[in-house]
Amino acid sequence: MRKILFITLALMLAACGVVQPVQQELPTPILATVLVTIIPPTEVVPPTAISLPTQAPTEVPTLAATETPVPTLVPAATITPSGQASDLTPVNVDNLLGKGVFVNITFSSDRITLNCYPREFQISMTAIHPDVTRAEMFYRVLEAPLYFRYSDWFLVGNLDTDGKGNFFTTFKATDISADWRGLDQAIIEFQFAGINKGGGVVDRTQKIEKLVTYYKNCP
Repeated sequence: MRKILFITLALMLAACGVVQPVQQELPTPILATVLVTIIPPTEVVPPTAISLPTQAPTEVPTLAATETPVPTLVPAATITPSGQASDLTPVNVDNLLGKGVFVNITFSSDRITLNCYPREFQISMTAIHPDVTRAEMFYRVLEAPLYFRYSDWFLVGNLDTDGKGNFFTTFKATDISADWRGLDQAIIEFQFAGINKGGGVVDRTQKIEKLVTYYKNCP
């Protein structure tokens, strides 16, 4: 009996003395998750080729030219109102009125107007005195038709010259003093002075009277 207990005790001790190795569990690996964003490639659409005409037009359109007549330039001196140019009467002054200073004194019209036709006329003359190098023109206004009033003499100035003894100018209605342009009708009288190189008066013509008529409006 003691022997059996001893054996049993020995077996029990033996069973307790054997240590079974503890199996260690391996740690669970941690998997790192990496998010990778995948960008799909953008599809590039190639430009549409512009189709060029395979054949150039053979006919070039021609712009129709507007038929505009080219104006013909006419010298201003020849433009006169219809039916009026023939009414102008040139005035040829008697050479006796030139007093041996000027001859061939001519007015291109025997009338002048402020608001009608003609509004000006030409004056020309030739100096025959050898000392005359300049010509001065004077005028005065005589109220018409009754001749009650007349103005003083006004100096217009020097006439143009060609340097060969010929003198000329254009007399305009606006050259008349404003105080006398308001008359409905008047007579314009003239006188010319020959001037030498020194500025002295060689002589004057006679007064050229009642040969040119002034009208404010159409006569």
